[in-house]
Amino acid sequence: MINTLNIGKYIYQTLTNSNDITCRVYPLVADNDAKFPFVVYRRVNLVSGSSKDGVYEDDVTVEIVVVCDKYSDSINIATAIRNLLERQSVVFDNLEINDGELTLANEEYSNNSYIQRLQFNFKINKY
Repeated sequence: MINTLNIGKYIYQTLTNSNDITCRVYPLVADNDAKFPFVVYRRVNLVSGSSKDGVYEDDVTVEIVVVCDKYSDSINIATAIRNLLERQSVVFDNLEINDGELTLANEEYSNNSYIQRLQFNFKINKY
């Protein structure tokens, strides 16, 4: 079995350990009193590739949402996140995480906030 549910730990550690991401990072939901800017991430899909020998690979989709009070800040943070996660191959917590592919990027303005929504797909194997 591949424990790809740990992808959230990888996302959190990667974003919080980066000098380019200086804002708060939250899994699933931000605190009610979160100050701008901040990032929220969540796993939105997981599809296992399997054979008669068991699961050999998982495709995991992660959504990352950047929320800011300034449009330029939202773009800068989203770009930094893309640079950290796209096309990287790393080993994390006995997982081989490959080919972070940006599959969706959209933006919106809601509740006095500029929002950048990024979706990445990762191929994950047991290391």
